[in-house]
Amino acid sequence: MRTHSEQPKDTRAALLECAEALFLAHGFESVSIRQITAATGTNVAAVNYHFNGKTNLYREILGQRLDEIVREKLTMLKELDEQQPSADLEQILTTYIRGYFDSFLISRDSDRLLQTIYREMGPDAVASDLVTARLVKPIHQAFQETILNACPELNEEHVSFCVSSITGQVLHFIRAREALRNIRNPDQNQTFIEDTVHHITQFSLRGIGSNHHA
Repeated sequence: MRTHSEQPKDTRAALLECAEALFLAHGFESVSIRQITAATGTNVAAVNYHFNGKTNLYREILGQRLDEIVREKLTMLKELDEQQPSADLEQILTTYIRGYFDSFLISRDSDRLLQTIYREMGPDAVASDLVTARLVKPIHQAFQETILNACPELNEEHVSFCVSSITGQVLHFIRAREALRNIRNPDQNQTFIEDTVHHITQFSLRGIGSNHHA
């Protein structure tokens, strides 16, 4: 039997779960509070009670998903930092780059999450501050530190620009992958991801510094 104290927690969890599915499938603007409450069997008052409106509900969901991505990336980078024997720059870049393809191409929802993040970097953003503070900055800083630990002779500002460039290349290839596949020969598409990871890695090695070419 459900107790009174359990009810608010269950309602909050149900709102988060259903709203996440709707936001990922249709986008923030296209989802109404009434759609969310209809899917959860609740009412508008429940959304206001737990989240003080649709925008805060959306921000809560996005923040949780961003935190998941950051935890995954920071764990991966920490393992590279602690690896024995030490990981070289090529291995660091390959692991980091491949990690994005593994994360965002595993399911339709993962791909939709990436689209949501892109939207939050544009003019129609609802939570651009969350993306900056809870996704971009922590991963950027950790990746930069991992590269500098492996190559301490490199200039910090230069590495910071390289980190931005690498991440930008990765996200571009993931976001535009269908268009990019269409400009390749059909037989090349069998190895599209592997070829892309290799290309970004080698291109970035040369951008970081000639002493670290493959």
